[in-house]
Amino acid sequence: MTEYEFDVAPSFAEEDREKAVLPIVQRLKELGVNVFYDADQAVEQWGLNRVEHTSETYRRRVRYVLLFASEHYVEHRWARLQQQAAQARALEQQSEFLLPIRIDDTEIPGLLPTIGYLDLRLHGTEVIAQAVRQKLAQHRAEFTAQTPITPKSVAALVREKPRGWEYLLYVTVVAQGLAELEQKYWEHFLRYAPRNGAVEHGSGIDLIRDRNVVLSEIIKVAVEALFTAQTQEAAFGAPGEPGQPDRIVHLGGLFVRTFDEILEWARGIHGTSYANEHARTAARLHAQFADQQLRAMHTLAQDLRAVADTLVERLTAGERIDMTVPLIFEVDPALEREFKAALEKLTR
Repeated sequence: MTEYEFDVAPSFAEEDREKAVLPIVQRLKELGVNVFYDADQAVEQWGLNRVEHTSETYRRRVRYVLLFASEHYVEHRWARLQQQAAQARALEQQSEFLLPIRIDDTEIPGLLPTIGYLDLRLHGTEVIAQAVRQKLAQHRAEFTAQTPITPKSVAALVREKPRGWEYLLYVTVVAQGLAELEQKYWEHFLRYAPRNGAVEHGSGIDLIRDRNVVLSEIIKVAVEALFTAQTQEAAFGAPGEPGQPDRIVHLGGLFVRTFDEILEWARGIHGTSYANEHARTAARLHAQFADQQLRAMHTLAQDLRAVADTLVERLTAGERIDMTVPLIFEVDPALEREFKAALEKLTR
């Protein structure tokens, strides 16, 4: 873990100091956060080149930069220098470190709209200070969506318990599991699988019936057992109750396993050789019955991964992170018609 001299440093316009910045700085200090605040650094900065000193501080010495976004900030020369130093750091660092706090609706040039904001008009000093404290707890746990899932890494996350740690743990298990299946997922939509040695000499009707039963069982188990509200509560905890890390890891693993089962179901179809060309056509169409569910689960994993680094901000802002696994085992009507037409050719 990278060590920083300071936990946070506010970046702000002078006009916003007294009403917006100072109360948060004072509350952070009360919470034990090590804040780099210019008014406290008069002796340190005495005789130094302030431009170079400020640039070095915001690029190297602080863990997070609290950017107080306002119309004054855009116009303030010194604030622009701080922002430029922070953005230069963004080119070097993958993990997030710039934490914007809105004072008004002014857009800050160079800040992507996808970056999560807190809003001083909606979230008071205490809420924002506690959010910063939670971000620091997550940092101390050294846990991101790229962190390998080991007993040690999970224990560190549970020890620090940053807000949303349950979601972060689940997202990490799912994201890493699906990353390992990415090639297989891609091959599914290429309609490719290596030969599995199975050969179908007949019409394939019985094989299609058997495969329908298998797919139905995968669906039934997912709907009735794996991804119910009761199962999620058993892992994540009821409102006001702590989550169970082992169960969260297990539930994330079941998400990945179900995704792989569906892939394997279709892969078995694509890997089989068919003596009858009409049987081959019908089977290939049958494999596409998995498409919508695979896409939905893959999209959910990507969406959850996209918000993983900003969970604290999103939860503090009141955003509800939907962890519901989409179970949309449906078949596109056009595909269903094409499949039925292919089956008719087999029964002639």
